[in-house]
Amino acid sequence: MKVLKNTFFWVVVLTLGVVAVFIAVVPKPISMNLDQIGSGQKSVVFVYDPNLVVSNQQANEMSRAREQLGEQAIFLVAKIGDPEGEGFKARYKARSTELLFFSKEGDLVDRKIALVSAENIVDKLSEKILN
Repeated sequence: MKVLKNTFFWVVVLTLGVVAVFIAVVPKPISMNLDQIGSGQKSVVFVYDPNLVVSNQQANEMSRAREQLGEQAIFLVAKIGDPEGEGFKARYKARSTELLFFSKEGDLVDRKIALVSAENIVDKLSEKILN
């Protein structure tokens, strides 16, 4: 009976440890709340098309750039097929897999087609025009 109690204890501890590691490793999702544009912080919006492989690659690059910049900029996604994403796409005449860079005031200052590296995103968000 004592052996069963010890085994159960270690199974629970191991399971909790695996879950904790998984939570720590999984990146925070990129927000889809496009109302944040022009809220006093620079922002970049990626027009995400789930049917294109480059969209996943670009989302990873955006996550890496967000890790480097922290709270210095807002990273957003406009998803194709989502009503808010489609409205955003129409308003800015954006194409799938395009990144749109906005100033703190919410003015569109540049756009680039994916795949844009994390380093290039950081450089772009660090330019004076976005400040």
